[in-house]
Amino acid sequence: MARTMLQLTDADVAALLEKVDVVGTVREVFLAHAAGRTVLPEESCLRWTNDEGESCRSLNMPGLVEIDGRRIAGTKIINASLGNPDRGLARAGGLILLFDLTTARPVCALDAAHISAGRTAAVSVLATELLWAAPARTVAVVGAGALAEAHLNLALRRWSSVRRVRIHDRVPERAARLAERLGDTYRTVAFDVAADAEQAVREAELIIPVTTTTSGYIAADWIAEGAVAVNVSLDDLTPDALAAADQVVVDDWSLVAADTTRILGRMHRAGDVLPPPRHRTPDAPDAPDHRGSPDGPRKRPAVEVTAELCDLVGGTTAGRTSATDRIVVNPFGMSLHDVAVAGRIYQEFLK
Repeated sequence: MARTMLQLTDADVAALLEKVDVVGTVREVFLAHAAGRTVLPEESCLRWTNDEGESCRSLNMPGLVEIDGRRIAGTKIINASLGNPDRGLARAGGLILLFDLTTARPVCALDAAHISAGRTAAVSVLATELLWAAPARTVAVVGAGALAEAHLNLALRRWSSVRRVRIHDRVPERAARLAERLGDTYRTVAFDVAADAEQAVREAELIIPVTTTTSGYIAADWIAEGAVAVNVSLDDLTPDALAAADQVVVDDWSLVAADTTRILGRMHRAGDVLPPPRHRTPDAPDAPDHRGSPDGPRKRPAVEVTAELCDLVGGTTAGRTSATDRIVVNPFGMSLHDVAVAGRIYQEFLK
């Protein structure tokens, strides 16, 4: 008899997620990816404009990963409309489907919101811990939605070092509400609402933009020496800020190289990005040229991707080389993490 597909609600997922070590799961997935125990196809994206003139999209991101000696397969479907916040709805929402490895049938559908926000924050936190010069004391967050809250809750639970958080949002009231909520919980941290993004970012040791922008605005000279900037929403940094970074780290190069819309993918297609070392061709330039393109038939890239996160997690590539390095992390987002976290939630439910 065919098994009925289980459906876990947002409330179910939120409760079960508390029992899962999301940062540890993310770390294990990176190790599995480095060891070749994953399948990560390109994502599929459907875009349209709705009757209100708003941009909408649907992403389908399948993946398979082997951790704990067990394979987990599934896909994440995330849909978004930029007009949803004005309707009182989250900008994005969707489902994660888990598959039976024998029959290939879906066995569980989980609300994706908490999983997606949780694994995104976990990747940012893990990357920061691998790359910071010292535990962060000042954190800047641009955007005050669900992703901002997920990042700050996870970071502040793990890092007792943080003393100040600066938040900016294009809707000041949204930033103020987030600062008030977090301030009630984290009494040793000062929460400031910044008047603009530059005020939030300058002198911060950790910068986390979580916005819906498609135009870069974080300039190179906003980023302090020694800072880590986790470019979560992928388009917030300007090309000059990427070019000025001492290191640029991605989660998975193949996803960046296949992308046609985000800043690093566009720069790669224009010949302005040098892939991480193990993805370079024999005739690739040896290093980026921060002074501009030299005369000659081949332009040297302005940005060098120094590593993938799986290289850092696995210890095959060194992280920070100087306390003053400005480091940009560009986490495109791997469905493997969503599928793995969903798989562990499913196992918790079955216990």
